[in-house]
Amino acid sequence: MNLQDILRRLGGGIYISTRVCNVPKGSGLGTSSILAGAAVKAIGEFLGEDWSDSVLYQRVLNLEQIMSTGGGWQDQVGGLTPGVKYITTKPGMKQEIKVEHIELDEATKAELQERFALIYTGQRRLARNLLRYVVGGYIGGRPESIEALEEMKHLAVLMRYELEQGRIDEFAKLLNRHWEVSKKLDAGSTNTCIDQIFESCEDLIDGKFISGAGGGGFLQVILKKGVTKEHLRRRLRNVFQDSGVDMWESEFLW
Repeated sequence: MNLQDILRRLGGGIYISTRVCNVPKGSGLGTSSILAGAAVKAIGEFLGEDWSDSVLYQRVLNLEQIMSTGGGWQDQVGGLTPGVKYITTKPGMKQEIKVEHIELDEATKAELQERFALIYTGQRRLARNLLRYVVGGYIGGRPESIEALEEMKHLAVLMRYELEQGRIDEFAKLLNRHWEVSKKLDAGSTNTCIDQIFESCEDLIDGKFISGAGGGGFLQVILKKGVTKEHLRRRLRNVFQDSGVDMWESEFLW
């Protein structure tokens, strides 16, 4: 008996249609998690349930594994709730996600809005088999993988501290270090196009990183003080012409 037969016998059913507008496929921005979250939230409201954020994260994670869209918990937490978060879990099959919302003063929020920018590479994200490679390297005792993951944990703590202190310049330096460590963890994090994009605007930015995992999709940068997003846009269009590389309008939701 198929689903339609079951619904006809029970006399009901739910059909949810989702669509992402104005965001390229393979962006690396976690859109599959956001869509899954919207669907789970809609089902909860239909059933009269008011699920907490932690319950919502877990159910979306489970749903994505069933759907094989492969989103990790960082996508659920990042995409489903506003603000800047510090997220931790302990090793194990069952993931208990601990989320701490970072409190930033208004001046820091304003500076982040002004200096943070997204760059679209014109490419689809290339993250296929990335998780298998990274986890395999860690379980297999690959020294570079273990060292990189340990350093990432320390960097996350330092990045949180600098944001809380309102020191965006210091945060940008740590972001650069995180980028270098990510490349040690997996060389596929970058590619020739990404390297060229960063090199073309090196004099305009203080910090750089990719969005999501794997080369392609979107890049994120912290602009130097006094550099505007329009400066960045003109540079990218001048260098890359009609290749699709461009600055993307974005803003933080607090």
